[in-house]
Amino acid sequence: MIESSKTTRRERMLPLAVGVAAVLLAACASTPPAPTESLLAARTAIATAEKADAGRYAAPELGAAREKLTAANGAVEMKNMSGAQRLAEQSRVSADLAAAKTERAKATAVNDEMKKSNDALVEEMQRKTGSQP
Repeated sequence: MIESSKTTRRERMLPLAVGVAAVLLAACASTPPAPTESLLAARTAIATAEKADAGRYAAPELGAAREKLTAANGAVEMKNMSGAQRLAEQSRVSADLAAAKTERAKATAVNDEMKKSNDALVEEMQRKTGSQP
């Protein structure tokens, strides 16, 4: 009878142990790791945009990138890793957009300056040819 009560106790404990193990595994699996690569990519993209002077040419986009990175870091602190991943990616895209708009603005300024120089050269040439007898 003692043998039988040990077996019964083991039989009752086995499902309980399996259930506890399953709950522990589910708890571990429910929080994915922090999106460190995406956060780093966002920080790098923001730094690149800042070096390109995006604060001058694309301030709204650069501001949005910074805000989304801050929100992504907050999501990591709250253990919302999927939200942090999404926000970090949005931050990187906003920073890339800021950098692209900055480069476009700079290229447009150079193009405008070249047009002015070209117009000045054409005007000078016309004056010289027009003043000759």
